[in-house]
Amino acid sequence: MNGTAAEPQQGSALRRWTHRLVESSDLGMAPVIAALILIWIIFEALNSNFLTPRNLSNLSAQIVVTGTLALAETFVILLGMIDLSIGWSSVVAASVFAVGTVFFQWPLWLCVILGIGSSVVIGFLQGLLVSRIGVPSFVVSLGGAMIAEGLTLAMLTQHGGSVPLSDDLSTAIGTLNLPSGWSWGVTAVLFLAYAGVTLMRHADRRRRGAGEAHTIVFAKLAFTLAVLVIGVGLLCAYQGVPVLLIIFLAALFASAILTKSMQFGRHLYAVGGNAEAARRAGINVRFVQLAAFTIAGALVGLGGLLDGARLGVASATVGDSDIMLNAVAAAVIGGTSLFGGRGSVYGAFFGALVIASVSNGMDLIGAPSSVRFGVEGVILLAAITIDTLLRQKRMRSGRA
Repeated sequence: MNGTAAEPQQGSALRRWTHRLVESSDLGMAPVIAALILIWIIFEALNSNFLTPRNLSNLSAQIVVTGTLALAETFVILLGMIDLSIGWSSVVAASVFAVGTVFFQWPLWLCVILGIGSSVVIGFLQGLLVSRIGVPSFVVSLGGAMIAEGLTLAMLTQHGGSVPLSDDLSTAIGTLNLPSGWSWGVTAVLFLAYAGVTLMRHADRRRRGAGEAHTIVFAKLAFTLAVLVIGVGLLCAYQGVPVLLIIFLAALFASAILTKSMQFGRHLYAVGGNAEAARRAGINVRFVQLAAFTIAGALVGLGGLLDGARLGVASATVGDSDIMLNAVAAAVIGGTSLFGGRGSVYGAFFGALVIASVSNGMDLIGAPSSVRFGVEGVILLAAITIDTLLRQKRMRSGRA
């Protein structure tokens, strides 16, 4: 057979993979990585300080909160649902931590558990309403946001709307950078763990007759290593890797293991792709939905504590900001389909990097906020449009 039908069978594994990517209805994170590179080129051309070690260090800290909340949103969006409460829920976690440490002087470990636990409870209760009763996630999370806002105001209004954090843990997490040796050591541990999990997953998929060619897997690992080496090198040229970023990367890696290497992850994608088909296949759909909202709640709580540490204060004004919108946008821009069943937690990292890069670059060139919001809106609409067109292509080919 001649023509395009024979093309994927010819040439190297890399060439066949490239051809499949071009013809695919699931581009993964390729568009967002391309957009990120373009954004960086544009802002570096407009301001030569954009890609300096100092600014990249600031940028790496800026993505942490949005990225962590985008991770939480990804778990929910993979179900084909949405969580509008993540902004205020994160502020609840920070408020509980602040009140516990400042006014009650409870142990730090207890305040961390209570802070994250408060968001877990919110996520769990929302998951119950969605999974057991069938209330639409949009309505449930909108109500959850209002309740979380009320809880925050009840805790903080009597203290002027904000509580400064002065404990050693928050100060260290929010302000410190790892020394060069520690930066390289922690990065090496994270990469080796990532590579180990990736290779084990690849070997398992190959045994089951699936998976990519060895060349593609090692090429992806080499690309990841190169990005890490360049990134850590630039950060160490300034003050080292921020502690905030290390915590976020650890949460990202844990989320990747959960979604890519465990049975729960396969069930999560199955339920998001077609809940009825998943139910007929024996998957406990209600449990998966409840677990996804609960896990999202834990990540939201972590994001709230990291935000409090970064700002040095637990403030009610954070809930009124665009923190929730940025998290949803980062998840979608990162390639997670709003229709459910498609996407990756790694997309939350790249999506947050796009959002933070636009904001950071606009600040460097002195552009007004109106322009920043407009550019972010265009990027978000482009991501949603691409997702919709690819879904229509899958439906026409019978793969939706």
